[in-house]
Amino acid sequence: MIKEEDVLAALDKPRAVYSLQQRLDPSNKSTDALQELLMRMRTERKVKFDIKTGKWSKA
Repeated sequence: MIKEEDVLAALDKPRAVYSLQQRLDPSNKSTDALQELLMRMRTERKVKFDIKTGKWSKA
């Protein structure tokens, strides 16, 4: 289970979803749960997504 605090800690610099997955839960092959969490956090304005680079960062 990936937590919001862990995601924010891993976003010390802008990262792509796959890079975040490798830092947070490398044994899990599916990024679905992480993407769902990132989308919810984006709605809450805790993180932002740069469409040009494809990377997530802290808001």
